[in-house]
Amino acid sequence: MNGRHFGSFGVMIAALLLAAGSRVSADTNQDLEGGTFSSPLPAKVQEDLGDIRPAESAGIRSYFHGEATVNGQYVSNAPLYHSRDQADFLIAPVLQGNFSAPLNQNFRINADARIEDFTYASHQDLGFWGFSGDTDLEYRYKPTWPRMFVGVEPYYYFSYATGDRLTSAIGPVAGVDQTVSLDRGKTLLFAGYHFGQYFSTPNIDTRQSHTVTVSLTQQLRHDLYAQVYWQLQYSDYMVYGRDELRDVEGLSLIHQLTPQAFVSLFANYVDNASNNSLAKYTSVNAGVSVVFQY
Repeated sequence: MNGRHFGSFGVMIAALLLAAGSRVSADTNQDLEGGTFSSPLPAKVQEDLGDIRPAESAGIRSYFHGEATVNGQYVSNAPLYHSRDQADFLIAPVLQGNFSAPLNQNFRINADARIEDFTYASHQDLGFWGFSGDTDLEYRYKPTWPRMFVGVEPYYYFSYATGDRLTSAIGPVAGVDQTVSLDRGKTLLFAGYHFGQYFSTPNIDTRQSHTVTVSLTQQLRHDLYAQVYWQLQYSDYMVYGRDELRDVEGLSLIHQLTPQAFVSLFANYVDNASNNSLAKYTSVNAGVSVVFQY
């Protein structure tokens, strides 16, 4: 695709789990899905596991929540070049609003909206900001059964270097995921599949993606959690016939400071394979994320 693209996983918070993260992609040959992040868990895992926030009284106000996140991380390959690495430091604040309301005992409607900013210490021309979000309808046959969902995901980003639109897209999405709680909630297993068909401007980024994510979260003490995760994503770019397979492996250590505040240390390794040699890259990333819920 043209330009340097970004996509955000946003803030991921669940009972015994907090892992804020973002996806970053910067090279003109990389996609919106590539890059660095602290956790690949989808935001809706919050509903799967139970919210870590204190219970609120019933009513429409209980359907609205938000998170403010500041992500600071070292990236070994900031431009995501296939042939040479250039390390940098990335600062990435995210402001996110959430709406989630049950329609009946089986269906729930969810919506997220994010304002994001990404600034590099040295590679300032890679900096960008913008908006992203998602809306979906989820279904569970029973509370302990897998969650199925269909929805739509838009994004719109601007380049700091030029001030122009970097990329924008909208696409239908669908998927299924399941969380299993073991040892009285101290161990959480998550597995999920996500499908997306994105129509972008410029259309070089138009793609179909299939993503599988698996994670294990373990409570170490009442306010400390460890998480390991693995994600595999296949993307088919339709304009130029480019295929990519991205493998991500990572871990996070999450400390709950207060019922609304968390800090997490994270590290991950990204290996992006492609039939286009210019789109191949690897990256090692590590950093800290601070999250406040409201």
